[in-house]
Amino acid sequence: MIMMYLQRLLFVFALILSGCSSKTAEPSAAVTSTTPPDEYETFSTVMPSNSANIPVTWANLNLTGKLVYAVGGVDADNNYINQIQSLDLQTGNLTLIYRAPVGASIYYTSVSPDGKQIIMSFSPPSGENPDVVQALYTLSLDGSQPPQLLFTPPTPVDQFTQAEWSPDGKYIYYTHVNYLIPEDPNRASPLYTIYRMQFPNGEQELVAEAAFWPRLSSDSSRLVYTAKDPISGEYQIKVADANGENAREVVLSGSYIPEDRDSPIFSPDEGSIIFSGNVPGESYRPNWLDKFTGVFLAKANGEISDLWSVPVNGGELTRLTNIRHLGLYVTISPDKNYLAIFSKDNIFVMKPDGSELTLLVSELRGFTGTISWIP
Repeated sequence: MIMMYLQRLLFVFALILSGCSSKTAEPSAAVTSTTPPDEYETFSTVMPSNSANIPVTWANLNLTGKLVYAVGGVDADNNYINQIQSLDLQTGNLTLIYRAPVGASIYYTSVSPDGKQIIMSFSPPSGENPDVVQALYTLSLDGSQPPQLLFTPPTPVDQFTQAEWSPDGKYIYYTHVNYLIPEDPNRASPLYTIYRMQFPNGEQELVAEAAFWPRLSSDSSRLVYTAKDPISGEYQIKVADANGENAREVVLSGSYIPEDRDSPIFSPDEGSIIFSGNVPGESYRPNWLDKFTGVFLAKANGEISDLWSVPVNGGELTRLTNIRHLGLYVTISPDKNYLAIFSKDNIFVMKPDGSELTLLVSELRGFTGTISWIP
């Protein structure tokens, strides 16, 4: 059965299938069912309503700080919900930051450099805001106020996601997509576009077309992102100036080169690019929940993947992990000694060279999201 919070996205999909488009189209009325889809029917009903503790099985690593991320599950009334929580790496304390109302959806979250607020890609409950399907919202890290819409999308079918802060806190970079344009039967994928805006009230600036997954270098001077030709479907990793100028491809070489090159990030020493790429011999067919929550922005979220590394100027690939997971996303610890990895099943940490891989949290049960590591 279809969950309430997907109603608007289903509306967009219906338009695509019918071949029609409208700049003033509004989503249809929400349905009332909140039963999880098939593969989510095994979700635990134990979602912490305030705080909880998990065993610190990683104590030997002497990790510090907190991990902030969103998860999905069902509550005691069998409503599918999303919530943002933080994990204290020293104590194992899980603290609830924000619980989305029934019918809302959280996909992408990123904590500001000053640690005071979150930018997130958020779909409000159907009927709350007819102008929004998926847009960018800010949220105080202490959860003291409800999400605030950063800006209203031009039309209800313009969607915004993958929002990242520049490390200097001056800009937010994000991905835009409208699945109805351009109308080209030869397209292999939608046309994604990266924009940035000076926070909080700047104008939107075009950074890169046919591109998504923006991440900045530690000094905010360089941008790495995934480019995808909407006609051929070919992936590339590109590095550019912070404003998108002087873009160049990071050319990969080696005995096996992943077709997918997603969620790239500069390594802690910024001498290489770490990214998620599919592995040979295995694949996964994305479920409809993946497709309608923005996950299909990157094919590797629907492919069995591992983390790979390539020199920032291009060259031989190194496979960093052999975990064969879905939806991999990486963040760097404040001291730059570790990486945290969010997958659709687990949260790991490891050294930047792939050593000391350690499981922190398991049984995320298929939720695709992102993760931030704060002091």
